Amino acid sequence: MSVVFSLLVSAAFACGVHDPSVLGELYPDKQFPDDHIQYTPSNPHHRGWLQYLTKSLYGTRTLALTFDDGPHPINTLKLLDILDKYHVKATFFEVTEISERFPQISAEVVRRGHVLASHDWRHDNSNSETESEFEQGLEKSLLVIRHIYQKREAYYRFPYGAYARGSGGYHHFNVMKKVSQKLFGENCINFAFWDIDTSDWVGDMTSDNIVETLTSNLEGGRAWQFKTVTRGGRTTYEKEQYQIDDPSDGGVVLMHDIHSRTIEAVEKFLATSIARGTKFVTLPEIEEFAYNDLVCQLLP
Repeated sequence: MSVVFSLLVSAAFACGVHDPSVLGELYPDKQFPDDHIQYTPSNPHHRGWLQYLTKSLYGTRTLALTFDDGPHPINTLKLLDILDKYHVKATFFEVTEISERFPQISAEVVRRGHVLASHDWRHDNSNSETESEFEQGLEKSLLVIRHIYQKREAYYRFPYGAYARGSGGYHHFNVMKKVSQKLFGENCINFAFWDIDTSDWVGDMTSDNIVETLTSNLEGGRAWQFKTVTRGGRTTYEKEQYQIDDPSDGGVVLMHDIHSRTIEAVEKFLATSIARGTKFVTLPEIEEFAYNDLVCQLLP
């Protein structure tokens, strides 16, 4: 199974399959909502995510580790120690309702040189929120992050990767531009999807499964994803094996620092992959996530 196909079948948020080569011709490689586009949910080119793959990292054996859903009062600190041990920096997408409960942990993430980003105020499906609810949560979340992480980058990741089909028919990108103009006076909210989904949140996934998936996305081989299982009217998620024959050999990695199996997997993976030439970067170091000449300071 190719890496692109594996992404298609493993991404719960996929809003239709699009040819990335066609989309690449329509839109340049960037992650900001376009200032000149009024996005509409009915437009198939305004949905999906293949147009936002981080292709500049493909074939480079370079990964950007990103961690969602924290901060966790125990696991996040363990992860920070492991990253320090191997001199690796990462990007943390925090649910900022939790960040406000553990501000010292978020501050520690920043103090150790990592990038702090927003995973919204609460981990709600953005497509289920009204336009007002999404706008208020986004603004509040960004302000919490900016209070702790004061660099100009304002990265945001939709919970579940869900966007473009907001309750009442609105499109989230238009709201992001509106909030950004209010806070910064320019288009500064840089949304981030991912290239490699480790499915580390699945209950029966092991740390070795996660390591195998990461390695296979670099070199090819057996990997693991989630599958939906319904028994007796109850839907659950279980792991499922698949094969990567055409690895991307680089990209943005999705993991979650709230799971102990993930923390164990990161240590195992770093212990072997660095020696084999794997490099690690944060989002600001990647071409697709660059801020270039944007200032992005909060307005008074």
